[in-house]
Amino acid sequence: MNIDLFFAIAQHNVTVVGMDGNYLKRITTPHAVISPEKTMNVLLTANQPLGHYYMATRQFDTDDPGYTKYDTTNATAILEYKGNYSPPAFPTFPSNLPSFQDFLAATNFLNHLRSLASPEHTVDVPRNITTRMFIVVSMNEIVAANGSSEADTDSKLGSSVNNISFLNPTVDMLRAYYWNLSGFYTTDFPDQPPSYFDFTANDLPLNTTQTVQGTKVKMLDYNETVEIKFQGTNVLDSSETHPMHLHGYNF
Repeated sequence: MNIDLFFAIAQHNVTVVGMDGNYLKRITTPHAVISPEKTMNVLLTANQPLGHYYMATRQFDTDDPGYTKYDTTNATAILEYKGNYSPPAFPTFPSNLPSFQDFLAATNFLNHLRSLASPEHTVDVPRNITTRMFIVVSMNEIVAANGSSEADTDSKLGSSVNNISFLNPTVDMLRAYYWNLSGFYTTDFPDQPPSYFDFTANDLPLNTTQTVQGTKVKMLDYNETVEIKFQGTNVLDSSETHPMHLHGYNF
């Protein structure tokens, strides 16, 4: 559920026209990369000889397998052409499906994603920025209450933003806010990470791997314009690609 997937159809290209309810400049490609919880709109032209063709997906893994032990299973379905023909004994498998750690294939696809912005489809970018945030996203070891890390005992990992790993409160945060209940979250989510370092270096030092848990929020005034810079890291040698989403908003 936390992994990007490659997708391809044997001997076919697909044309990507939209993602997450927004149109894109069209991309015709032999394979696609889709991230967790994302929606992708693609067009398929059935222009190959009558037959059966595998649609296949497999994990694109950017992590160190020593940490994630990623799944190497292929998931498949069959595209069947209608018509009068003798079906093959075995469908054709997509040779255009990239391998599990084909970083170049993934970045080549992702680098071609462009909004529909044009003179006919203008995008108004806010320029009067009132709040600026630099948010660092990492995979970490969670520091336990006794000062040791959870990974020392049961190898649990935790994701973090600005070195805060979310701790689920006993009362929903919006309910606590609207009912004016105290003690369920704090309003001190940091605008910056606690320290700056070479976020994408290999073999980062131990003091970059541990995170603390908290239920922290960022309070904003109505109609503020916020600039957010997202920075991934290679903490624990487990860099990964992951979509970023703010509920109810487009970037």
